[in-house]
Amino acid sequence: MAGEQRRLHAAGSEDPIWRLWSDLPEPWKGPVIGDGIEDWEKITENGDRRIDLRGLPDPMPAELAWMSHWQALDGTRSAVLGTNQFANILRRAIRERHPFPASIRAMDWETAAALQRWFYATRWGRLPPHGSIARLRVIFRFSRLALLARCTDKPWWTLDEWHPRCDPRIPLAEHEPQAHYGCSPSTISQGWLREAVKWWLGTQLEAGVLRWSTVSQERIRCLVRFDRWLSTTFTDPLDVLGDPAHAVQLAAAFRHWDSDPTNRLLRRSEQRFAHKPVHPRLVNDDLRAVAELFAFIAANPAEVRQVLGMHPWSRVTDAHAAGWFRQVSRIPHQRELNDEHYVDDHALAQIPAALPLLGLSRTEEMTLTRGDGQQATVRGMDDPQAMRMILLQILTGRRASEIRTCRFDCLSPVPDRPDDAAAAEGEEIARFHYAQSKIDIAPDNILVDREVVAVINEQRQWIRDRFPGITPRHLFMQRTGNRQGDKPYPSGTYSWMLREFSKTVKITDSKGKPVGLSHTHRFRHTKLTRLAELGLPVHVLMRYAGHATPSMSMHYVAARQEHAEQAFLATAKLRADGTHIIFSRDDHDSLHLFNRADRFLPHGWCMLPPMQTCDKGNACLTCSVFVTDASHQPALERQLTETAALIDRSTTAFQERHGRPMPEDNVWLLQRRAEHAALTKLLDTIRDKPGRAVQGAGCGTAPTGPVPLTLNLDRHRRTRP
Repeated sequence: MAGEQRRLHAAGSEDPIWRLWSDLPEPWKGPVIGDGIEDWEKITENGDRRIDLRGLPDPMPAELAWMSHWQALDGTRSAVLGTNQFANILRRAIRERHPFPASIRAMDWETAAALQRWFYATRWGRLPPHGSIARLRVIFRFSRLALLARCTDKPWWTLDEWHPRCDPRIPLAEHEPQAHYGCSPSTISQGWLREAVKWWLGTQLEAGVLRWSTVSQERIRCLVRFDRWLSTTFTDPLDVLGDPAHAVQLAAAFRHWDSDPTNRLLRRSEQRFAHKPVHPRLVNDDLRAVAELFAFIAANPAEVRQVLGMHPWSRVTDAHAAGWFRQVSRIPHQRELNDEHYVDDHALAQIPAALPLLGLSRTEEMTLTRGDGQQATVRGMDDPQAMRMILLQILTGRRASEIRTCRFDCLSPVPDRPDDAAAAEGEEIARFHYAQSKIDIAPDNILVDREVVAVINEQRQWIRDRFPGITPRHLFMQRTGNRQGDKPYPSGTYSWMLREFSKTVKITDSKGKPVGLSHTHRFRHTKLTRLAELGLPVHVLMRYAGHATPSMSMHYVAARQEHAEQAFLATAKLRADGTHIIFSRDDHDSLHLFNRADRFLPHGWCMLPPMQTCDKGNACLTCSVFVTDASHQPALERQLTETAALIDRSTTAFQERHGRPMPEDNVWLLQRRAEHAALTKLLDTIRDKPGRAVQGAGCGTAPTGPVPLTLNLDRHRRTRP
C-alpha cells in the first residue's frame, strides 16, 4: 500500500488533487479505505465493507478517496457501495478498452450514467436498477461539487454549480443560516449569457448588495426564464443586444411571454400553478433582473472586456437597461378591507385537533373530523418536528425559516431574571431567539409564554433521544445524513409534509374555503393582525414582527371588515346628559378628519359642524354637541371636584357678604349646578358601562378584540420518542 501511495503522489505533482490527497489522514489515502478509521461502521452505515480503489488510473483513486473523506466530514454516509460499484465499472472499462474521461472532475453525471448503462448492458444484458443508479448519483452530487471547488484557483462564481455546503468561499450574510441548498447557473443554455450572469451575481454577492437566498432562489430563476425566452423566440438570441431603440419593444414582448403561466414553469413540481394567473409583481421581478444585468454590464465596460471579452456584451449601453426598466409596471397600492392572508378562528380551531396526526408513527392510526365535516381514520405521518414547527409558527408568528433554523439553545432568561438559561424554562416568560436572516438591523428575539417554552422543551427532548451523543446545532434537524447534527430541517421536506397534511385533514375557514397549511406565512399575518387588534402601539408591533419600518408591519395587518365594525361599535361616546350619542360611520371618520384644534377639548370633543363657530367656550357641559368618553374620565372627575368646591366657596362667600343664602335662581349658580349635574351623569354612565357599545336591537354586545383560542399542547404530545 505504501509503495502504491508513493506512486500515486509522484504521478501528477502539478495537479491540485495531490495537495488535497496529501492532507488526508493516512487511513483515508487508500487504495483500500476502512482499516484504522475510528467508527467506520457508523461513517459508512454499510457494516465492515471497505472501499477498494485498486487498479484505477491516476488521479481517480485520490479523487474518490478525498470525496469519501469529505462525505464523512459533511456528516453524510460515505458511499461505500456506490464507490466500489463505480470502481468496478472503471476497471471493466479499462479491460474492455471502453473510453471514459481521465478524471472524476472531467466526468459529469450524464457521462457516468452512460458508463453505468454500458456496464450493465455488457455484463448482464439489462439496464441498471433504480437502486444502483441512486448509489452512483450520490457520488456525483455534493462530494464532486466539493472536489471541483477545492481544485480550482479561479473565483467561486466561475463554476457552473454553486452550493455553500460544498464551497465555503461563497459568502453568506452574518445572520443568514448556513445554506444547505444550491443553484445551477448551468441551466442557462446560452453560454454568453451564463458567463455574464455568473460574473454579475458573484460580484453582487461578494459586495453584499445581494444575499445568497436572493441569488439562489430568485435571480437565477428570473434569468433562466429570460434564457428560455431567448431560446424559444429568437433565431439568433444575440439580437436582444442589438439596436437599443428596440429594447422597449423587446422588453414588452418578454413581458407578454412571461405573463403566461405555462412559460414560467421550471420544474414538474410547479405544474399545479399552470392555470394560476401570474401576478404582475412576479413579471416585474424578471424584467428588473434583466435590466439590472444590462445596467451592470453598461456601467463596467473595462471589466467586461477583461472578464467576458469584446463580443457580444460590448454592444450593451445604458439605453438597453433603460428600455427594460421602462417596462417594469407600476403596481398601485390599493389597501382594501380583506382577509386573504388571515386564518380565521374557525380554521384555527381545527388545526390543533389535527396536529397529532403529524407526530404519530406510520403504524398508528387516528380518527379525525375533516373540514368538510366527514370523519376519517388515517395513518400517522411520523414527523413530530413538523408538528412542533407549525405550532410554533402559530403561537409566535415567526417566519418558517426563523423557526426551522433556530439554534438548539434558543431560550434565555428575560432581564432581571436568573442568569442561567435553564432557569428560563420554568418561568412564565422567556426570551426566544429565532433565526433572523432577512433584515440585518432587525431584532432576533421576542418574549414568549409558557406554551411556547413547553413546545421548545419537548422538541429538545426529542432531539436528545433521537440523536444521542452529539451536540445539536439546530432545534429542528435533518433526520438522515446528519451524523454531526449541523444540518437543519430541510425546507422542501417541511413544505411537502404540510401539503400532504393539508390534503388529508382538509382544513376550511368559516366560508368553507380550503386553507392550505403549506403557506405558513399566513400564520404570521394572523398573529400580527391579532396583536394589532388588541391595541398594541405600532412601534411595539414592529418590534415583535422584526420589521425595520412601521409600513411593513402595517402591510401584514389584515384590515378585516368584522374588526372594523367592532372597533366602530366600541367607540362609545356620551352626551352631557349621560346618554349615548348616535352618529354614522361618516360622522365617526369626520371626527378624525376635522384636524382642527378648537374641536379637541380638555374633557371631550366638540361635534359642531366645521363651518360653524362657537363663542361660548365655557358652556360645553350643557351643550348638545359636546361629546366625551371614558378616556377623559380623569379630567371629568377633576372638573367635578373643582366645580363642587367652587360652588361651596362661592355660596359661602355670598352668605357671609349678604347675610342670606344665594338664591337658586341665581344665573351663575344655575349654570354651575347644571355643569355639576352633567358631570355626575357622565361619570356614572362611564363607570356603569366601561367602554361598551350596544349593537342593533337583539344583537347583544359587540366584542372588542379577537376571540381567544387555546391550543391544547397535551393532545399532540407523544409519551415516547
